[in-house]
Amino acid sequence: MAEKSEEIIFLRRAREGDFAAFGELIRKYQSLVYAVALPIVSDPSAAEDVTQDTFVSAFQSLKDLRSDDSFPAWLHSISRNRALARLRERNRITPLEKAGMLPSSPLPSREEIEVEAKEARAFEAEIRQVLCSLSDALRFPVLLCYLGDMPTAEAARFLGIKEGTLRKRLHDGKKKLQERIVKMAERSLREYRLPPGFYRRCICGCERAQRGRPPIKKTRERR
Repeated sequence: MAEKSEEIIFLRRAREGDFAAFGELIRKYQSLVYAVALPIVSDPSAAEDVTQDTFVSAFQSLKDLRSDDSFPAWLHSISRNRALARLRERNRITPLEKAGMLPSSPLPSREEIEVEAKEARAFEAEIRQVLCSLSDALRFPVLLCYLGDMPTAEAARFLGIKEGTLRKRLHDGKKKLQERIVKMAERSLREYRLPPGFYRRCICGCERAQRGRPPIKKTRERR
């Protein structure tokens, strides 16, 4: 509750033009906004730009926020819309020798469907990789019961083991899957962390936007 009250105070100060107060909100939500943008634009540098644009837009539109309690959801909506706009812009730009004019922008609903399908395919590939890392004793029960919807008694007969043994292997397999999926996610996310001091760049972007100047975009260095 104290943290929520502090956030409301920062929001009220930010509405009055306090960049430092808004900077605290950036520090709190920058990783979440980046996590929304990255799967959509599929590029760390572009995701950083989207994250910065999101906070600049949010700062300029704070007066339109109806309820301070809805700030996180409102910020999430801005970040997703910005990321989808960035994706549409990238898809619209084609070599002039291949097109006499720029094609019209696809419908947002189609963009969202494509993004969701891409995320689903990537998730399925990761699950297959984790499944292949299990031993045969654990993998087969998981495949038969969780993916094949086979009753445990029937799966046990198929594998030539007791049903109690199969249930134990299912439990162990599920636990190992969870552990390995978490480890995989941690390894992947380490590669896409925002650089130290990123929130300061966002604050500078807010200040420049306040003065009517475009925010500076910094090219992400390869790690």
